[in-house]
Amino acid sequence: MLSFSKKVKEELLNKPSKSRHCALAEIAAYINLCGDFSLYEGILAIHCEDDKILNNVKTLIEEFFHCKVITSETSILIKDKKLVGDIVHATGVKNKYKEYLGPVIDPMVVNMLCCKRAYIKAAFLCSGSVSDPEKGYHLEFVNSSYEHARQLCSLLEQFGVSPKQIERKGHFVVYFKEGEQIVDVLNIISAHSSLLQVENSRVLKEMRNNVNRKVNCETANINKIVSASLRQTEAIKYIQKNMGLDNLPVNLKQMALIRMEYPDMSLKELGSKLDPPIGKSGVNHRLGKLCEIAEQLKGV
Repeated sequence: MLSFSKKVKEELLNKPSKSRHCALAEIAAYINLCGDFSLYEGILAIHCEDDKILNNVKTLIEEFFHCKVITSETSILIKDKKLVGDIVHATGVKNKYKEYLGPVIDPMVVNMLCCKRAYIKAAFLCSGSVSDPEKGYHLEFVNSSYEHARQLCSLLEQFGVSPKQIERKGHFVVYFKEGEQIVDVLNIISAHSSLLQVENSRVLKEMRNNVNRKVNCETANINKIVSASLRQTEAIKYIQKNMGLDNLPVNLKQMALIRMEYPDMSLKELGSKLDPPIGKSGVNHRLGKLCEIAEQLKGV
């Protein structure tokens, strides 16, 4: 059975970039997150254990740079010095001094909004994961470079989301823990079917939580009524045994008899049984007086 992360990635792989500039942004993300290269030796390697993602990288490079790329089981290895130079310079993964200082997102490669989306999409494909919304909310991008994680955060923030960042086992993780933010990220990368699944899960969870809150509230009220009724009934029985209900004022005697007859009724319901009927506060006051009388008889 496919994990939710795998389903999201398969959805994304079925939505290839439609423009060259977006394809270039994707290639840049793959190199930054899964690639190693040496301009001096003229070697570029991109590693990924998912063969579908690896084939996607291969197709992007071949179509953009009009070349043929050989793949192994988990890697793309290019040993053409000119081609490697062209790819590295076009994707902007090299700084202006021509010294490789680690992954960097070139602003020119993600200049347009669609290219920003394409970059984040590819970043998720090669370094991202998202939990099953039925179990919890967590989406993350794992980066080997602090600078790339920082720049990826900045890129995501341009879409109005607020990623958090943490170091974990030598990697720098950009992550989201809120369902609403995860929905926003899935929208950014155009994983709309997965987005709907998360939204449905959120709605169902909210409904369940509301029902649970209501049930808990009603249970608490019932427990409160039962507890109060037991206390009041015991007080009335004590008065009956040690003083007699006939010695009570008429209004309190009537209240005592009604409570004894209807031990499970709420204050409002008890009030409607009296003649003339009275409100909750009146019932509460009379029952309180009965409890006070019982306490006085006990000498408390």
